[in-house]
Amino acid sequence: MDISKARLDSLVSRLSEGLNVEIKTWIDPKADESIAKITKAVIALYNRNGGYLIIGFDNTTLEPDQQGAPEDVKAAFHVDVIQGIVSKYSSISIEIQVGFVELQGLLYPVIAVPQGVTVPAAAKRDLLSQNGKPLVREDTVYFRTLGSNGTPSTSAIKATDWRDLLEICFDNREADIGRFLRRQLGNAGANIFSSALKIPTLEDRARSILQEGARARELSIEARKLDPSAKALLQKGSWEVGLVFDPPKDIEDSTKDFLAKVDSANPEYTGWPAWLVSTNFHNKADRPYKRETAWESLVLGSGSEHLDFYRMHARGQFYQSRILRDDMTTKVDPGTALDPRLAVYFVAEVIAVGLRFVEALDFDADATLGFIFRWNGLRGRHIDHWLDNGFSSPRGETRDDIIESYVELPADTPASSIAPYVQRATSRLLGSFAGFELKSDVIEVEVNRLLKRK
Repeated sequence: MDISKARLDSLVSRLSEGLNVEIKTWIDPKADESIAKITKAVIALYNRNGGYLIIGFDNTTLEPDQQGAPEDVKAAFHVDVIQGIVSKYSSISIEIQVGFVELQGLLYPVIAVPQGVTVPAAAKRDLLSQNGKPLVREDTVYFRTLGSNGTPSTSAIKATDWRDLLEICFDNREADIGRFLRRQLGNAGANIFSSALKIPTLEDRARSILQEGARARELSIEARKLDPSAKALLQKGSWEVGLVFDPPKDIEDSTKDFLAKVDSANPEYTGWPAWLVSTNFHNKADRPYKRETAWESLVLGSGSEHLDFYRMHARGQFYQSRILRDDMTTKVDPGTALDPRLAVYFVAEVIAVGLRFVEALDFDADATLGFIFRWNGLRGRHIDHWLDNGFSSPRGETRDDIIESYVELPADTPASSIAPYVQRATSRLLGSFAGFELKSDVIEVEVNRLLKRK
């Protein structure tokens, strides 16, 4: 974990508790109650794939704790002291680090817990208080969870959290195997072995990002407390996309610099482009915020014109969802139409913008981009060229309510050559409308129209 001065200063200057950051008031590492807090926090953060335990701040007000600081902070929280506690009570060897942040002349310790969990850690022994109350329970797996009220906390793992923990462990095992195979066999050989060993493919990773993004969107919507007009948008059709880069970057956090690079790299082919960074939006609630080391934003346009959500991580993981424009026009009734050219535009723009991220975010030219698209609320719609024709011309009908498609392409693909990938990504969607299809030359024209709009 990064315990550089810049990283620790950044944590404290933008103090916020999350699934990978826990904040505690001053504690005494010699006291049983404090030993229990450190033990549970470190095990829980490790099982969440690493993070930071920050001591000396109120987790509600996020202000420095004015009482209880030891006379010698560095001695009290020396790495040997904290490591001794962790080694005594954790079933897994967790090599922690300790850094210190100076704020207004006082030192505050930050305990860094490493990433890479492949086997869950549990408490290996009980710790009882003087009156016999269990402070740490043997064989208990502690985990950072959102719980029932959406607030990050440390607790014994619940049934609803096992899926997240297993996915984290599995992803780390996949990354270890993948790095080894690529190092020994190159990309082609690694892909063969990955298939034989049933290691998750790039498509599997993209689908995981799609699902993670959808869950994050739900949490953001719950926290935003939408008004009735905005809530009505949730009943409309929508599209989603998950993008992953292979190989991913070995990056723990997504900085402001990353967000700025994403913003500057976007060619803005349309007036409301994919992965639109909302930093300068007038409404502060629409602006990006950090959650679990990724940038997120839920944008509500004035008059309920938009309900967009994105999530972006510097590893090379991107998610976005948006209401179908077919349901935001007066030219056709909501829930009845899908303009195929709009679908092509959306897919083409997402792919073209993703390719622009390659150079801006310093990905290798031999990397691969995996895109997974999902359209929701389709059942009963007809194909309708309402955007260009300005009048309703329904054709066919789909009985599918949700359609997914996946496509991957080399990072060095020129934007002018993406039409075949766009056709592949939209063929299943459009084909569900009684076999409708757009010919390759039509898609080529539409893609070129998009690229020339910049």
